[in-house]
Amino acid sequence: MSGPTPLSLYIHIPFCKSKCAYCDFASWPGKEAVWEAYFAALCGEIRAAGDGAHRVETVFFGGGTPSVVPEKHIAAALAAAREAFPFAPGAEVSLEANPGTLTMEKLRAYREMGVNRLSIGVQSFDVRLLRDIGRIHTPGEAVEAVRMAREAGFVNIGIDLMYGLPGQDVPTWEATLKTAVSLPLKHVSAYALIVEAGTPMAAREGELPGEEATLAMQRLGTRALAAAGFARYEISNYARSGFACRHNAVYWRRGEYLGFGCAAHSFFAGERFCNPSHLEDYLRGARRVARERVDGEAAREETLMLSTRMCEGLSLGRWREEFGGDFRAGREGALERLARAGLLEVCNGRLRLTERGMEVHNAVVLELLCAGAG
Repeated sequence: MSGPTPLSLYIHIPFCKSKCAYCDFASWPGKEAVWEAYFAALCGEIRAAGDGAHRVETVFFGGGTPSVVPEKHIAAALAAAREAFPFAPGAEVSLEANPGTLTMEKLRAYREMGVNRLSIGVQSFDVRLLRDIGRIHTPGEAVEAVRMAREAGFVNIGIDLMYGLPGQDVPTWEATLKTAVSLPLKHVSAYALIVEAGTPMAAREGELPGEEATLAMQRLGTRALAAAGFARYEISNYARSGFACRHNAVYWRRGEYLGFGCAAHSFFAGERFCNPSHLEDYLRGARRVARERVDGEAAREETLMLSTRMCEGLSLGRWREEFGGDFRAGREGALERLARAGLLEVCNGRLRLTERGMEVHNAVVLELLCAGAG
């Protein structure tokens, strides 16, 4: 008799202290008046979705800035999840935090309620860059946040960094990396800036480093983090052994997850759906809009696109089991060309992109998709 099906939960906290210049997520500052109503709705949504057929393996509180709200609200949402679903022993419970909103009191409360992984949004250790992109913390506060988290008993601590920022150069990025690897971290996410339409950053594209400089920063990050013991396991993510983010891996492996809260996305029972992105609509009770069944060719495209983001790559055996055919069929020529170009390799039943291949991930995936069309 099989046991409960693994499930992950994403819980969106759409509040922040101020909006960063690059952010296009569903998040708003100055909404303290609706916090109580939001968390009442959120906890109700979580409880209504519960069942005993699924066992929660990971939970991720994202935002916005989850650490901006009083810790009692996070505790209530996590308690609602535990009421609604059985939790696996050792379930990973992650919380995103901003260094400018963390206190020792909050950190100890997170530990007590069961949060066991922190993802701290540092972005840079350069004071000018932080100010320029609208972050509310200083480099010193970021370092202190990591120190406090460790003192509060957290072991699994990660930070987010960004490169390709306006006015950033390779030496500035190198200095941030040096500070990062000096801290007691288990995980580092290093993201290239993506300029989203409608954000303040979109008006500053002329100030961004060129492609070559941005690529140099990416390569430097991979080398520096590897030298410090952080193995790359996904295009933008690095971890010490045993500390890869289990929750994010669910996304890349197309595992099932339910999203709760304003603008939260889900993938469950072969469907993708989301909650409304407007806070007022969510508070009025709108849920699970824009449903889309993902099967056939769409499922194959997603599997290829997501699995090749990870260094483990695409399992050819799993592809055969799921889609009933050999991945190589119709793609031999493309695989040979890409392998000769040093962009991918096929070995031990897996297709993996090389470091060079990850630099042009979308182009590699597009060629493989076109080769297999029809």
